[in-house]
Amino acid sequence: MYHPGKVVAILSPSDKGITSADTSVQVTLHMWDENVLTMLVEPKIASKVREGDIVLCDYRPEAKMSVPVPRNVVVKILKGKQAEKMWREYKEVHEKRNKRENKEKQAQQSYIG
Repeated sequence: MYHPGKVVAILSPSDKGITSADTSVQVTLHMWDENVLTMLVEPKIASKVREGDIVLCDYRPEAKMSVPVPRNVVVKILKGKQAEKMWREYKEVHEKRNKRENKEKQAQQSYIG
C-alpha cells in the first residue's frame, strides 16, 4: 500500500542547524488525510526531493515483524500533472469521507429538551 504526501520540510544532514548521526535524509509530510508525518527518503532520490513536491510513501508492512508496522519510506517523487492528479484524487476521497462521517454524527445526535 502506498500513500501520497506533500513535502513541507527536508531534514538533510548537510543543512545548517542539523547535526546528524548518519547521512540519511528525512522529510516532513502533510499527508492526503491531514496527518503530518516525518519519513525516511530512499537514498537514490534523497538529493532530488524539494519542498512542495508530491511524493509516494511506502506503507507496506515491514517484513519479519510480529505485528504489521508500515515501512514509512518515500520511494517516488511525482511531478507535473501526475502529481496534481494524485493529490487531488486522494484529497477528494478524504473530503467525501469527512462529509459522510459528519452527516452520520449529526443523524446520531438526539434532541433532549
